[in-house]
Amino acid sequence: MGATTVTTAPVGAMTYSFPATTQLTSSYISVPLTNAPIYSGTFASFTSTTINFAGTPFTAGELAQAGSPYFLRLQSGTQAGRCLLITANTVNSVTVDVTNNSSQTTNLDTSGFSVALGDQVQIFPGDTLASFFGDNTTGNPLILVGAAGALSADTVSIYNKSLAKQDAYFFSTSLGYWRSTTSTENKNGVVLYPDAAFGLTRRAGRAALSFSVVGDVPVVTPKIKTAGSNQAVYGANPYPVDLTLGTLNLVNWTKSNSALSADTISVYNSSQAKMDTYYQKLDGTWRKAGDTITDQSPFVVPAGSLLGFLKRAAVSGSASFISSPLPYNP
Repeated sequence: MGATTVTTAPVGAMTYSFPATTQLTSSYISVPLTNAPIYSGTFASFTSTTINFAGTPFTAGELAQAGSPYFLRLQSGTQAGRCLLITANTVNSVTVDVTNNSSQTTNLDTSGFSVALGDQVQIFPGDTLASFFGDNTTGNPLILVGAAGALSADTVSIYNKSLAKQDAYFFSTSLGYWRSTTSTENKNGVVLYPDAAFGLTRRAGRAALSFSVVGDVPVVTPKIKTAGSNQAVYGANPYPVDLTLGTLNLVNWTKSNSALSADTISVYNSSQAKMDTYYQKLDGTWRKAGDTITDQSPFVVPAGSLLGFLKRAAVSGSASFISSPLPYNP
């Protein structure tokens, strides 16, 4: 890495704790904290998928190596809060995946939603299955229990937005790496996106588990990508604090007095092992699907929880990004 400029964001910590298991048990978490940036600044020019910088701040290829992902986050401007995987870089440019890991492309120069010269960006390292959940080495032990086969191992499930399905992985102790439940291919390098949520399935007889994550707290409103069309996308509570439905103030969100025509948000109910669905009425209050009477606005969405966002209409461009304003002063 060449000369860089880095700014400091508030640092937070989150602890995830799970009881010992007596049966097969699934839990769901999200991690709204990110790794500290290695570059911060503005760009000199851009195309639909590439941002160019003055000088030579990078080493060619260093930001797009397999197993070592980097993300570019827009910190200001129309697309502020958008986080994009870097797929290639030269000494003064980065190329990004403008699908946001979804089934739909939204270019950097999308009409009415374009980035602009002077917008601030940050580049920060991301995580992979192996870097976050461990690779069974002394310096990076496994968080979950590995095994030779999927029926004996704990598993991590990650929602794949582009294919609208869950992908499940476990650490194979016989192969010495993470693999999917359907293939023996090495999956150590599977990228964990900043807005992702994870399902953790632990076998019976596992000891109590606790681990902590330290990282930068969001200081711009994260954008969550969806193509709509009644297809739910699953991801994170975007902030490392508890929220209520009444304080979400979702942008690009359709309200309705009927759950059948409103956009909906689903929250995992751990006590009943299911997703509960909520919608926002025209007066701004929230209801739970199946209960049109009780105001659910005070309902707490815990930090680090899994959320499902469903937009009824097909959306693109700026309308395809859902966001909730910062609930704190950075």
